Amino acid sequence: MVRSSLGLFISRHGLFLIGATIVGFMALAAILAPALAPADPTELDVTSILRPPGADHLLGTDALGRDVLSRLLFGARVSLWVGFVAVGISAAIGLVLGLVAGYTGGWVDEVIMRLVDIMLCFPSFFLILAVIAFLEPSLTNIMIVIGLTSWMGVTRLVRAETLTVRERDYVKAMVLAGAGRFR
Repeated sequence: MVRSSLGLFISRHGLFLIGATIVGFMALAAILAPALAPADPTELDVTSILRPPGADHLLGTDALGRDVLSRLLFGARVSLWVGFVAVGISAAIGLVLGLVAGYTGGWVDEVIMRLVDIMLCFPSFFLILAVIAFLEPSLTNIMIVIGLTSWMGVTRLVRAETLTVRERDYVKAMVLAGAGRFR
């Protein structure tokens, strides 16, 4: 009996499926935060300071009387937004540099890969702190800096895959048929 490709993918990548489900639920909860949150996350209630979980506050309240569940839901929006934007920036940079390094080869490949090695020598946490110290500490700057300090792994992965694809028979056949470099 032939298994479906989705069933095969799930059987081989169960942990991916679990992780994707968790992130999906987090994203859904973050998107629906205004509808799901039982209270305003910034509303102070001095009569409800440090209340334990109960019917009126499912996760309790903090030291200022704010509902913890509401703050969690709205905080997830910010966290997921920062993560998605930073990953998008690093993926875009890594994809371009990896493709250029893997496809052109030679000295261009060497320069790009040495740049990757140099960037990997520095702990990204300290690079992020150093850049944020010079810039205004805003959410936009943090997203950009995280994206700019985390592209090296993507570059290596894309370069390795490009080197593999470049040596495949169909690529060599296209070159022999007279196709241009970028076709």
